[in-house]
Amino acid sequence: MKVEIKQTRLEFDGFAKVESAVLRFERFGGGMTEEMTRHRYFRGDAVGVLVYDPATERVVLQKQFRYAAHVRTGDGWLTECVAGMMEENETPLEVARRELFEETGLKLKQAELVAHYFIGPGGSSDQVYLYLGEVEDVTRPLGVHGLIEEGEEIQAAWVPLAEALRLVDERKIQDAKTLIGLSLLDRRLKSSKGQVQTLKGE
Repeated sequence: MKVEIKQTRLEFDGFAKVESAVLRFERFGGGMTEEMTRHRYFRGDAVGVLVYDPATERVVLQKQFRYAAHVRTGDGWLTECVAGMMEENETPLEVARRELFEETGLKLKQAELVAHYFIGPGGSSDQVYLYLGEVEDVTRPLGVHGLIEEGEEIQAAWVPLAEALRLVDERKIQDAKTLIGLSLLDRRLKSSKGQVQTLKGE
C-alpha cells in the first residue's frame, strides 16, 4: 500500500534520536488519509542470545541494573539473557559473539537466529535479532562481568530451564527478549518431545 512522506525533521539527537514526519497513507477502502504527524524513536538495533546447554537442561541468565525499569518499578534489577547493541559494520552474529564473551566470559560454539522483531513499532524503528546458542565450555565459572568503562555490573549464572520457565509463569521475568527466547526454546523442546534438535548454524 502507498505511503507518502512529505517532510521529516530530527527533533532530538542524543543517546537516542527522535524524528518527526509529516505523512499520509493509503486507506484500506481506497484513497489517502489526511496529512498527519508521526514520530519515531531510534538508537540502533540490538542482539540477544539465549544460551542453552542441552546436556544439563540449563540456560544462562543474568541480572543487571536498568534505570528505566527502576523508574517504573522502584527496583530495576532485571533478569535477562545476554544482549547488546549493534555497532557500525557489525553483523548480528558478530554482536552475539562479542556480547556473550563480554558479559559471561563464554565463547559461542553455534547459534541459530530464532526471532527478528520490532521493539515497539508504534513509536520505534529499532529491531532485535534473537539467537538461541550453545557455548564451548559449559563448566567455565560465570560470576560478575561487564565493561567497567560503560558502567556495567552484570551477574551471570546457569539456571535450570524449568526454573527459568517458572519465573516466566510467575511474571518475574519482565524483559521481552528473554520471555520470547524462553518461550521459543520451550516450544521447540516440546515439539521434539524432549529431544533437542541440532541448532542450525548462522
